[in-house]
Amino acid sequence: MRERRRRECAPRLTAAFCMAALAACDSAAAPVDSGDTADGPDPVPAPVDLSRAWATSTPEAQGFDPELLGGAFADAASAVPNIRALVAVRNGRLVEEAYFGGMHRDSAFDMRSVTKTVTALLVGLASGRGLLDPEDLMTDRLSHPSRRSEHGGIRVRDLLTMTSGMQWSDEEDFGPWVRSGRPVGYVLDLPIVAPPGRRFIYNTGGSHLLTVIVENVVDGSALEFAERELLGPLGIDHKRWPVMQDSVIVGGAALALRARDAAKIGQLLLQGGRSGSRQIVSRAWVEAQIGPLVSLGDIGYVLRDAGYGYQTWSDRLGGGDDVSAFVMWGYGGQFVWVVPDRQLVVVAQTHWRGTGDHDGRQADAVADLIVHRVIEAALPVRR
Repeated sequence: MRERRRRECAPRLTAAFCMAALAACDSAAAPVDSGDTADGPDPVPAPVDLSRAWATSTPEAQGFDPELLGGAFADAASAVPNIRALVAVRNGRLVEEAYFGGMHRDSAFDMRSVTKTVTALLVGLASGRGLLDPEDLMTDRLSHPSRRSEHGGIRVRDLLTMTSGMQWSDEEDFGPWVRSGRPVGYVLDLPIVAPPGRRFIYNTGGSHLLTVIVENVVDGSALEFAERELLGPLGIDHKRWPVMQDSVIVGGAALALRARDAAKIGQLLLQGGRSGSRQIVSRAWVEAQIGPLVSLGDIGYVLRDAGYGYQTWSDRLGGGDDVSAFVMWGYGGQFVWVVPDRQLVVVAQTHWRGTGDHDGRQADAVADLIVHRVIEAALPVRR
């Protein structure tokens, strides 16, 4: 991701689905009629059971223009030479998928900062069980010799929204941080450059502090908690999630998922934290996670009217003109792009190692493919 451009922005802080069995046919689940006009949001289908394999469907059955969607997938490799996977899910149905560069549907890709969204879900699960609260002080949940009095006002919420005030640059700090052998100490040793809650500073090290906090409050490790409470219930067992030198899973990067499984994370958030009849994470948490708690405006790259919630981006124009989206975004063009008004989840994975994509050209090309080709092919439901 383009860390240098966006790492310091002045924010403005703002403060039951129907249940139905998954039909074994191509038509979408029976919609709830919201009364919107034809140009408004699509009806909301019943939440699918994400512990199961995806049901498949055709573009026509799920409201795509098949020619436009087919063209987007056919042109993907020429538009983004390093693309490795492209998946589209609409109305809880897997509609189209393609793999490139020798990859296949069981290939798990390191999705870089998409990991952050999953980390925030772990915090939400711990919060829902009464083990911590976003308003908790970081220092009450994180014992370390590098804690200083200047850290005293930082809340867990500030880590979640990238407003801790701790100095960080992914371009300048990520490599030294990984090599330091001190994944917590390195972050805490950096200067405090803004009061907590006042300024957006993108901070991968701060995201790792969140998994350390989760590890401190749950039974077993943070990885075991993730497998038991989130990944397992979503049927995600084909993954890699490395640990740092502190033996805690990396909070800000490195989770490798299959594209189909990354789509399940997007679908879970689209369904308000629900999978079938089970509420995995609370709807209130999901609303905060995908909401624009920090307003960033036009950051001049990928997102045109950006906001940031709990480790997740949003954009009022991210689904095209007047269509909002929320986005899980990783370096080099790893995306889970969710458009609630079209009941659409799009996943893109790329080869990113050695690309030097700090200027964001590859990520920008992927975003263009998603927004201007795949999303534009998802026609609004006409009633």
